[in-house]
Amino acid sequence: MKLIHSTAATLLALLLTLFIPLAIAGPGHDHGDTAPQATSSALPRFTAVSEDLELVGIVNGKLITLYLDRFKDNSPVNDAQIEIDIAGSKYQAQKHADGEYEVTLKEPLKPGVMAITATINAGELIDLLATELDLHADADAPGIRDAWKAIAMWIGAGLLAMIALGAIVRFRHQARRA
Repeated sequence: MKLIHSTAATLLALLLTLFIPLAIAGPGHDHGDTAPQATSSALPRFTAVSEDLELVGIVNGKLITLYLDRFKDNSPVNDAQIEIDIAGSKYQAQKHADGEYEVTLKEPLKPGVMAITATINAGELIDLLATELDLHADADAPGIRDAWKAIAMWIGAGLLAMIALGAIVRFRHQARRA
């Protein structure tokens, strides 16, 4: 009877030890000093900076929203003419609000790295800003399938360890009888 209790205690300890990694908080759930991360995917964006200007672009399908401001004081640049060249196609930006402009693309951008050049004419200020945009396909983002694979792997490893431990206990029990 003592052997059964020690075997059961050993199996329980092994089982609890195997499931400890599942109880550890993951990124965004540890409530530590770091700020929580957003769970939804952000729209792709790019920035281009010079001594005088800063341009931020947010890509949403065929629409690109551009925010233009002065680098020194972050004040919006109004009434600028912006010509943007994306991967060899040129577009003229239309003013939408103070410091905000929009470009409508002919078709959505394809995944990959593309060069972006913006020619800006704001009164006496003429500037050329250059940057790159790195777009990734949505399938590249990690999803819930990856989490389930990890959980299944831990469960499988736990079951194998329990089977191995059971075989060892049975072998020892038979050896003592003989």
